[in-house]
Amino acid sequence: MWVFLEMRIFLCILLVIVFFSCNNPKGTNTTTDKASVYPVIVQDLMQAINRFPDSAELRVQLIDTMDSLNLTREALSQIDSLITKDPANYGVWFRKGELAIKIADTALAIQSFATASKIYSNPDVVLTIANLYAAQKNKLALELCNTIIEQKPDRTYIAHSYYIMGLYFGNTGNTKNAIDNFNNCIQNNYFYIDAYLEIGWMYVDQQKFEKAKEIFETATAIKPTDARGHYWAAKCLEKLGQSDKAINAYQLAFNLDNSLSEAAEAISRIKAAKK
Repeated sequence: MWVFLEMRIFLCILLVIVFFSCNNPKGTNTTTDKASVYPVIVQDLMQAINRFPDSAELRVQLIDTMDSLNLTREALSQIDSLITKDPANYGVWFRKGELAIKIADTALAIQSFATASKIYSNPDVVLTIANLYAAQKNKLALELCNTIIEQKPDRTYIAHSYYIMGLYFGNTGNTKNAIDNFNNCIQNNYFYIDAYLEIGWMYVDQQKFEKAKEIFETATAIKPTDARGHYWAAKCLEKLGQSDKAINAYQLAFNLDNSLSEAAEAISRIKAAKK
């Protein structure tokens, strides 16, 4: 809740500044007034850009700083300045797509990545677009992934392609094809933990807890420091009535990631039920 409150306060400040800037006498430095609402580090960079407006390096530093401070929309405004000066810059368009994802503007993200792809088409940008399409349940995700697979790049990209196709089929309710593609992903990259987790979650949804447990335990064997596998293995163990093992798995998950309050709550719940 406090995030939204801070944003409202921030917007109110901006509205007040815009009001007074409109009523300032001619000659008043309204740019400086507007900049004063930002943290000092941002203000310093904006002043430096005023002195050296053609410095792409300063502009990039400002964009990254704004992004790190969650001033993502302001960062997007700054990146448009770079695009105006160098519209054929692949990296700038790709960065714009990343910023658009952060503000959940999928249409802008796709448009930005697509423009980057026209400048320089590589597996990274193509699969980024495919991933966004998969989230939208758009079949173009499959076309893009198959294009990458047909190009036969290294197995890492092939694994990514199958994983994204698995997401598409999962999002569209085709569980069998989803699991098949996640398995193809694993065949190309045995250490692709997210693919194991996706399969396990599908088995949980189907209440196939024994099969799900085996998948999650495989994930924990491959990457024992990933709390997610232990947590979901614990949930399956709890469903299967193996409470002592479930407590141990929940505890391990919580030890690895103490933000997993659900794990601590589950331990308390199981212990209370035993009394």
